[in-house]
Amino acid sequence: MTLSSLSLALLRVNYRLARLPLQLVEDVAVARLDEQAPIRLAYEQILIECDRAAAYLLSDRTAARRATELTRRTASVRLLIAREHHRVQHRGVVLLDEQRERFHQRRQQGVGSLT
Repeated sequence: MTLSSLSLALLRVNYRLARLPLQLVEDVAVARLDEQAPIRLAYEQILIECDRAAAYLLSDRTAARRATELTRRTASVRLLIAREHHRVQHRGVVLLDEQRERFHQRRQQGVGSLT
């Protein structure tokens, strides 16, 4: 074992120790939040970025696996949120078109009654 591999191994252990409180907060508090809650998604994104950085800088396969699993889990939630926003936005456009059509119909009726 070389000095650089020993120092990387020591840094990986330190990262895992430093991540324990973050994992505890996730397990105790964040997991109780709704999976679509913005605070939960933001916290999970922080964990993903920390794990990705550790995976890259420390060649930590465990961190890479955690980042991948958490990304996969949050991606489905984010997709669900995006679809809901799209549905609401589409419904708003439909309602606006209906109101615009009624306005034009009333306007035509009003113009017709004047002549």
